[in-house]
Parts: sequence; C-alpha cells; structure tokens
Amino acid sequence: MNIAANPIGRGRPPRGFTLVELLVVIAIIGILVALLLPAVQAARESGRRTHCANNLKQLGIASHTFHDTKRFLPPAFIGDNSDTPNGWATWGALILPFIEGQSQYARWDVARRASLQQPEAYQPLISTYYCPSRPRPVLSKGDFANPGGSLTDYAASFGTEALYTASNGALIPNMPNVAQDSSGEWKVVSWSGQTTLADILDGSSNTTLFGEKHVRPNSLRGKNEDRSVFSGVRNTHRRMMGIALNANGVPNGTVRPLMPPHAQTTPAANSSFGGPHPTVCQFVFCDGSVRALKIEADLQTLSYLVARADGQIIQKDY
Repeated sequence: MNIAANPIGRGRPPRGFTLVELLVVIAIIGILVALLLPAVQAARESGRRTHCANNLKQLGIASHTFHDTKRFLPPAFIGDNSDTPNGWATWGALILPFIEGQSQYARWDVARRASLQQPEAYQPLISTYYCPSRPRPVLSKGDFANPGGSLTDYAASFGTEALYTASNGALIPNMPNVAQDSSGEWKVVSWSGQTTLADILDGSSNTTLFGEKHVRPNSLRGKNEDRSVFSGVRNTHRRMMGIALNANGVPNGTVRPLMPPHAQTTPAANSSFGGPHPTVCQFVFCDGSVRALKIEADLQTLSYLVARADGQIIQKDY
C-alpha cells in the first residue's frame, strides 16, 4: 500500500494565540514595565539632580567672579528691608554678567526699581536659575509688573533669621545710598556688598552660599514666595535655616528644618530651604563645592552651616 509522506495536518490553517495566551503575554509585559519604570524614573531624576547641581555650581562660580571684580560678595538685594514687590535689584540681576547674561544686564538700570525696568530686563527665562525637577517656569503673578518677571528655584543663604543687614549668612544686603530725582522717585546713588570671602570665618567649605528654595505646593508656579527673582518680595530670593536667633543671638522660637517637597502648612515653610529631590536638598558652599544635605539634617547642624562666623565646629553628619 502506497502511503503519502505528507505531514500530519497538512492543509490546516496556522494556529493562532488563544485568549488565555494573549492575556498571559500582556500580563508579562505589564510586570516588566512595572519593574523597569521605577528604574527609568530614578535614572531621569538622577539626571535632573545632576543638572540642578551644575546650576548651583554656576551660581557659585558667578559669585566668586563677582567677588574678584567687585571685592565683595553679591548682596542678596539692594534696598531697605521693605517687603514689597517693587524693589531694587536683587542678586538675580547683579550676577547676570557672570552667568553669560551680559545683554540682559545691559538693559537693567540698577538705580531704578523693578517696575521701571524694560520687560527685556526681567522677563527672559534664565536657565541657570531653574531646577529641571520643578514644573516648567512661568512669569510671576501679583508682582511688580503684569505680566511679571522670571523666577528662580534657588535662594541666597541669608542666615538663621531675616535680620536685614544684621543677618548672619553669607549673602545679605547692605543699605545703599539713595536720593530722590526731579520727579520725586527714589533712586540708588551708590551701593556695595557687606560681606567678603574673608568674612566667612567658619571656613568657605563649611558655609552655604546658595541653596534650593522650598516652595509650598499651592504657590507653584509664580505666586507668593515663588514670584520673580527680581521681585522685592524678600522670600522670593532668600532663605534661612536652622534655629532662628534674634539680634542678641538668642533663639526666638522659630525653627526652619529642610522642607520636603509636599510641605504646605509647616511653620516658616515659605522662608525655608528644600528642593524637589527625594530625601535631599542641594547647596553650593562658599568654596564653590556642591553638596546634597539630607532632609532630616538636625537643626543645630543647619544653623552652623548657614552662619558665616559663629565659630562652631560641625561634628554631625549632614
């Protein structure tokens, strides 16, 4: 008998996936995505944090170059201690020539208040001032102009408390000489900084210069303490930390730990340091080094790091 050597099943249509098999494949893909997504997100955050650290490094270099040119550190702001939007220049304007912002700075008249500047002086977004882990920047609201000015995610290290020219941080204001012009408008006649690198008696590697500023979630973006870096609202461009001391060096009851990103109602949250990165807040120190401080760093250590000349030795890990 002649039996054809054909394979069994010739002529049958090819077998496809069953529904159960398809669901199993989808489940496996979902598990792989769930396993890989945190790693991808962590890698992206690591890149953003590195970018942020580089921004702080640039602020440190700019401050040193400013110091080499002017013989003093940039003042946190020029002007009196009033807390109104329409102030004179802040550090955000003063260091522009040292972060490749010469053309923008050329449009600034440092003698005049912010509302009298050209929009080209205060509206351009300055990439060095923005942390990529924060929401996209906008122009400020309820500020010295409408629309307002560009923002910053970094703040001057003002000390343990806001005491105007008596503040104990590295970047503090100095009272300028002012006079009225023929229209009655007050203008700055001359200004200078109050601190130099020689005044950082605790050591430039032990004293913070700039840090990431905490912004309450309801203030993001462009409102309240997140208004323009050029605004006269003081908490837009300065921050304090640690145990607040009054003018006599006595604790006044206010404390400012480093804030986690979600802090909204914590006392003094609108004037404290704290970044969007998990578990840490980044600072550039007076020697130009950038370091990440743990969010849980204790208050006394933070006080020692922010004060420029308290004579204390930092012994705890931060």
